[in-house]
Amino acid sequence: MNPVRLTPQQRFRLRRQLRTTDDLGTYRRTLGLLELDRGSAVTEVAIRLGVSRRTVHGWIATYRHHPAPGSLVTHHSTGRPPEWDEDAQAILRASLDQPPDHFGYQATAWTIPLLQSHLAHWGLTGFCDATVRRQLHALGYVWKRPRYVLDPDPHRAAKMRRIRRYIKGLGPRDVVLFEDETDLLLFPPLRACWARRGEDAEVPLSGANAKRVLFGALNPSNGTRLFLERKKQWKEDFQKFLGLIHQQYRGWRVSLVLDGDSSHTAKASQRDARSFGIQLVWLPVRCPELNPMDHLWRHGKEGICANRQYGSIEEQVHHFLHYLEGLSVEETLRKAGVLSEDYWLKSE
Repeated sequence: MNPVRLTPQQRFRLRRQLRTTDDLGTYRRTLGLLELDRGSAVTEVAIRLGVSRRTVHGWIATYRHHPAPGSLVTHHSTGRPPEWDEDAQAILRASLDQPPDHFGYQATAWTIPLLQSHLAHWGLTGFCDATVRRQLHALGYVWKRPRYVLDPDPHRAAKMRRIRRYIKGLGPRDVVLFEDETDLLLFPPLRACWARRGEDAEVPLSGANAKRVLFGALNPSNGTRLFLERKKQWKEDFQKFLGLIHQQYRGWRVSLVLDGDSSHTAKASQRDARSFGIQLVWLPVRCPELNPMDHLWRHGKEGICANRQYGSIEEQVHHFLHYLEGLSVEETLRKAGVLSEDYWLKSE
């Protein structure tokens, strides 16, 4: 009976160690394991390498206890031998480049226990949580919450150029507005905050929830804002906001830059926009970062809505709008990203 049966990965790693080691003892032990894997008897290997059968059995027991090339390496110093080597680091790095389900696991994200189990398939056993976590940090990995990322419009650059050319060709009686909507929920979003060590940062909830939709338009040239509160975001609600814009900017030719939401693209909405003399300018698909109103909404929610549930949705809307309407022109444009060096419509 063959006393040693190596997996392809173990055989590959032992052969590499055999080629690279310059230590006689390491070479002999590695060669002995490979010969046993090829079918040689313990007695044959012992005679060929000039050792006793007991020594060969010791190599086998050592490798079975810790099936990694490092277990066959000669350690000349006292103390615990290092277990983590360049092979282990390379395997960990390659594993992290793929999600767990790529390797057949029923998981979408790596955890310390799952990494330990995965490394064991490569013969890397016995590593504690702290060791794996330390190696992850050494590779530049940290545990953090991911964020949503939309696939950008494949024609994003071309559409941005067209919008720039369009706006550059506008006259003195033209005004450009960015339009967007946001949902306000009575159930508050959670954000990181300072709290006492050892105590939970709690957000009291009533168990109730409610929703309002806010329509907003921003003039990026002077920071003027216009808002409308509605219960829904249907085409009729957007048409109501178009009427408010027309009333506010009577006598101006308005170009409204917005996304392709169904309430915007509805035939009735486009018909109302034409009747009001409002030109709808479509942003690239799935590019909310190009809309300054989207940034303004985010700052408002972080400052007013996060980590607090108001007594009613009406109270929350009041505080939210009071905050946004109370911003100075400079604060508005800065929070909306218009004053940023990376603002995509910045004048050359």
